[in-house]
Amino acid sequence: MPFIRVETNMKVESAEADAFNVKLSEFTSIALGKPEVYVTVMLHQNVSMLLSGSNEPAAFVTLGSISLQSDKCAELSEKFCGFIYKEFLIPGSRVVIEFRDLERSMFGWDGRTF
Repeated sequence: MPFIRVETNMKVESAEADAFNVKLSEFTSIALGKPEVYVTVMLHQNVSMLLSGSNEPAAFVTLGSISLQSDKCAELSEKFCGFIYKEFLIPGSRVVIEFRDLERSMFGWDGRTF
């Protein structure tokens, strides 16, 4: 049950946000090797954010998944930073990613846990 939340200080138009969410859902599914039916994507845009003392375009990403392996996080960081750059032109030096390995029993969906 992967989830990814992207928070950015950039203003994103509604149609662009919808298209981004669709692309990010598929990208996350492929990057994690999980069925897209389980992927949840959230984009929070135009938030107040300061990174490294600057309010230049930036993103804070939270990526959580059951059985997320810490030895894969560096590779995932590279992939997701590349994706964010491709979509929003935010350089990797302005993207912070928090990875979360979720406990199966602590994550619910469709009236049950995993």
